[in-house]
Amino acid sequence: MLRNYRDVMSVRAVRTTVLAAAVGVAGDSAAMVALLLRVHASGEGPWAVALLLGTFAVPVVLLMGPAGALADRADPRRVLAVTALVQAGAAAALATVDGLVATLALVAVLQTGFALGNPSWTAVVPRLVPGGAAGRVVALQQAVRGVAGPAGAGLGGVLVQWRGPSAALLLDAATFLVLAGAAVALPRVARERRAAQASAGPRRWTSSLLPRDGVVALRADPVLGVLVLALLPLVVTLESVNAVEVFLLRDVLGASAAQFGLAEAVHGGAAVVGAVLSGAATSRTSRVRAVLASMALIGLGQAGQSVSPGYLTYLALGLGLGLLLGVVNALVFGLLLDELDADHRGAVVALVSGLSRAAGALALVLGGTVGTLAGPRAAYLVAGAGTLLVAGVAAWVVHRSVDGASTARASRSTPGPSTLEA
Repeated sequence: MLRNYRDVMSVRAVRTTVLAAAVGVAGDSAAMVALLLRVHASGEGPWAVALLLGTFAVPVVLLMGPAGALADRADPRRVLAVTALVQAGAAAALATVDGLVATLALVAVLQTGFALGNPSWTAVVPRLVPGGAAGRVVALQQAVRGVAGPAGAGLGGVLVQWRGPSAALLLDAATFLVLAGAAVALPRVARERRAAQASAGPRRWTSSLLPRDGVVALRADPVLGVLVLALLPLVVTLESVNAVEVFLLRDVLGASAAQFGLAEAVHGGAAVVGAVLSGAATSRTSRVRAVLASMALIGLGQAGQSVSPGYLTYLALGLGLGLLLGVVNALVFGLLLDELDADHRGAVVALVSGLSRAAGALALVLGGTVGTLAGPRAAYLVAGAGTLLVAGVAAWVVHRSVDGASTARASRSTPGPSTLEA
């Protein structure tokens, strides 16, 4: 497995994209900490924090269509460089303002650049490596993001304490300049292939706000379509407990503030390891089976956390959940990049990202509601049961899809009566 990672990392463009992922996530995490602390210090209350988090999510949901079209049909180097420069300008401007309205407006600009550029970073990966190797690059990117995120958040907190929020936001602006440079450094071959696709005929990529090409691509591959559809309710069940996690740990299990932080660190670190381990699954069949099995085990883990007798049991289960989540994330996106046609990868990535953000917003509402009405243990139990249901339905539909495809292939390869008579 390590040899496979060495093979893809020997490609200079891959090293560039992996470095870009690390730098970008570190800067974004530092900026998020700075903005949350700024809004908290403003005294506006929880509604202001909710508005801030909503502003981060809305552009990603609303711009799914244009983002996917840009990723599939435009020159990726130009898209990535321009969107990074827009984000750099927005982050620098955020460092100079402190009012809530101005902050929200600039965050909307910042996230518009992210929404339009992020699918291109993902969709360009298969063009940089041999066929079937994109999944390993995605696993590496997931791993470095898992390390860079907490590191950036920690650095952001230190900068805010020492120099104020502006210092962390200026750091974020600098990281976007690095991303723009990385985009320009990508090989020209990616641009030439995109140009060849564009020359095949005129396409109205601005005609729809929804990534219809992504929907069509997933319908053409029922197994991948099922996995993506299963990913959305999985996001809901997983993120719903974020609203009650602190209450379960602190109020029910009696964890200290340091233990709460340790649980978050263990979960995030395990996700990094899971993403790396996912590289061991190289065939389509093994990847699909690993995703479905991991989903089921995640449900069991959440249900186990709901009845945890103490902190150490919760922590051990959190370690396992982190590993499984790292595997699921890396394998699903690896399958999308390795298996889908190049014309539609960006549209699918944009579709998945946008719907996942929408599902995450719904999750916080549901988790908070269940936690308020029935308590944090009930919220975890409901989430675990929901995840098990999703995994079971997904496995059943995938099995039916595979059997249906096998039957169709057999009927096409077996001569019928008319053929024999002819």
